[in-house]
Amino acid sequence: MKKINIKFWFVGLILVSFLSCSDNETETLFPDAPANRAAQRNAELLDLLLSQPNGFKGVYFTKNDEFGGFTYYLRFNADGTVDMTSDFDTETAVESSSYEVRLGTTTELVFTTRNHIQKVSDPSYQPLIGTGFKGTSVFQYFTNDNGTITLRDIRNRDSGTLVLTPANFSNFETESVASVETSLANRDAFINSTAVTAFPFLSVEAGGNLTEFALNYDGVRLFANPTKFNDDGSIADEEFGIAFTEDGLIISPALDVDGVLINEFTFDGSSGFEYVATKEGVTAKIGYGNAPVTPLDAYAFGVRATAGVFNMDERFKSSTAFNNFYDAFAEFLLNTYSVVVGNVVFWDLNNGGQPYIEFITNAGRFWWDLDFEVTNGIVVFTPTGNTNASAGVTAIFQPLLDAFIGAPSGYYLLNTGTYLNFSNRTYSMINVDDPTMTINYWDFSY
Repeated sequence: MKKINIKFWFVGLILVSFLSCSDNETETLFPDAPANRAAQRNAELLDLLLSQPNGFKGVYFTKNDEFGGFTYYLRFNADGTVDMTSDFDTETAVESSSYEVRLGTTTELVFTTRNHIQKVSDPSYQPLIGTGFKGTSVFQYFTNDNGTITLRDIRNRDSGTLVLTPANFSNFETESVASVETSLANRDAFINSTAVTAFPFLSVEAGGNLTEFALNYDGVRLFANPTKFNDDGSIADEEFGIAFTEDGLIISPALDVDGVLINEFTFDGSSGFEYVATKEGVTAKIGYGNAPVTPLDAYAFGVRATAGVFNMDERFKSSTAFNNFYDAFAEFLLNTYSVVVGNVVFWDLNNGGQPYIEFITNAGRFWWDLDFEVTNGIVVFTPTGNTNASAGVTAIFQPLLDAFIGAPSGYYLLNTGTYLNFSNRTYSMINVDDPTMTINYWDFSY
């Protein structure tokens, strides 16, 4: 019995020692009560927000698997107000509103009254009516990395982030507005620059290998779905949102190239219209090329019995370079000859008749017969010389004729489906020699 009692006493001593150690470890790991830790976390975020008297630059991706992002500048004040501007739209003036750092499910930054950031959650935004960009005004504090604050969108926690970095401005009011107006201009230029061609691309070079994708950029959602055709016939693709900044662009999620994450690109106009990122031996480019990277959805020009038509409708604008040319030529015609061109029409493309192009104007209808040949989705026109226009009229309209049928190497023919409220099929003619010149038209033959 004595030996058994001794054993129980020894086991009890071990248990007491273990429990004592466990209590000490618990106290070491969690020295403060949960309420104290939450208060400290709130104070940490608030101190960070107030630490920059000239504010932060913020890049907000509301939902990076569906949309791109926007650039903000925010200055947080001790009185609970925040001064803010953004490149969401052309209303870039700095506005003041209220914010709060509070405890929700975790420490949260809440923009409590309306400012620029609420625009991304507006379901009435055109043309994303009903959804907008699915943003929020409530963010969870995630990390602080040497002054760079990462917050997560409470509505889209896995795909929405607001990243704040010190702006380092001398004057918040003037420099913040200038910065967002520059990034807004860059976003617009990516669609509307005269340097834009019909062939946006993403290229990745690593280890001596170059991979090229068609970018497939949606300028409304600010979202890209780059695709490429593999040798075995399969299609590989990527997906990311794009946010433009004053000197480049940011993509989210980052591009993963053999473990190298690429997300920040800088504009480089030295060899074309390109944004370039170089990191750890990997070079990625987003820009515009002079030829299609992947096969086009080509249209056999003239497959219908009647015609396609070039339409001046604002809803279906051609490329900026072509529109600039046409606007200047139309002004010349009006000022010099009081002539207005209503439509340019291709007739009898595939019904056994003689094909011709016609300019319908307030001074009459002028037509020129032509032959054409389509090879691998490229059409080449050859005027026959037969026309109802005098030599003088032909000379006047020659620049417009050259734009429509004069490209020596022809035009890529691209099927673009239907457009907005058009029930007719729509197409593009892309000048092979100068792909900044794209003419959009629609088929009115049915």
